[in-house]
Amino acid sequence: MALAEENDKLWHKGESVVQNTSFVQTQTIIHALEFAISKGGFGRNQQQKRTAAALVKSMKSNKSVSGRHQQLVTLLKKGVTLEGMMKAASASRRTIFRYLNHFEDAGFDIVIDDGRYRLK
Repeated sequence: MALAEENDKLWHKGESVVQNTSFVQTQTIIHALEFAISKGGFGRNQQQKRTAAALVKSMKSNKSVSGRHQQLVTLLKKGVTLEGMMKAASASRRTIFRYLNHFEDAGFDIVIDDGRYRLK
């Protein structure tokens, strides 16, 4: 097998793993990168530090699933309607319920009180 083909297969395997990463795993990665950046974990390697900071920014962006997850968790702490979550995340009803399932899979207890979803 040519080296390019082997690299291509590995890249696709890696992409699949990233797309299937759980909420808890993603949050752990974000927090670990933030901790490493704050404690000088990259030493003098400025390129790695900049890359880590860019990755954290991207993962917290509302354009990424992990960013929308974080935004929704913040809203759920206060209590939010389904429509409020849909608007904040610019997502469909089905997507919001999929995200809520991700949170429950991660061990969050979500309750509905007077039409508002919140973390218990």
